[in-house]
Amino acid sequence: MSFAVCYKYGPLENERSINLLTWTLQLMGLCFMYSGIQIPHIALAIIIIALYSKNLEYPIQWLYITYRKVYKAAEKPVPPRLLTEEEYRIQGEVETRKALEELREFCNSPDCSAWKTVSRIQSPKRFADFVEGSSHLTPNEVSVHEQEYGLGSIIAQDEIYEEASSEEEDSYSRCPAITQNNFLT
Repeated sequence: MSFAVCYKYGPLENERSINLLTWTLQLMGLCFMYSGIQIPHIALAIIIIALYSKNLEYPIQWLYITYRKVYKAAEKPVPPRLLTEEEYRIQGEVETRKALEELREFCNSPDCSAWKTVSRIQSPKRFADFVEGSSHLTPNEVSVHEQEYGLGSIIAQDEIYEEASSEEEDSYSRCPAITQNNFLT
């Protein structure tokens, strides 16, 4: 019957009409199942099984979601793995190189207004050299950075820290009866 109606009037386009036709066909199918089986108890059991199997996916999804929430709440959160100093340094270098390449590509693209950019910076010659591929740092900047943050400064800081801690230990061992209050000194 639905085929004949759709053939005569064309396919349904309204969502409500499609839902109404779907429900009507399903109810008619259940009525035909009930009337087609001689034993009413078996007919009702088959209709109930058909209804449950059609809507079985929703309770299964609810059970699965509930299981995942309970399991996730029960398991202990794994703390994130922290980077070592070497991994941190390497990641910083890689990401800096990548960002500088993206900046060069943007500055070479037609989207970048070269005159606006050049008018806002202090040394246009250095910027132009950077866009052409040279380093973004001068040798003087590199040497100052190495002196402040390089390997030599880290070793020197460690030595200073070790000397200071050994001096504190010596002062504590010489005067064991006197307690020092760092807050007042």
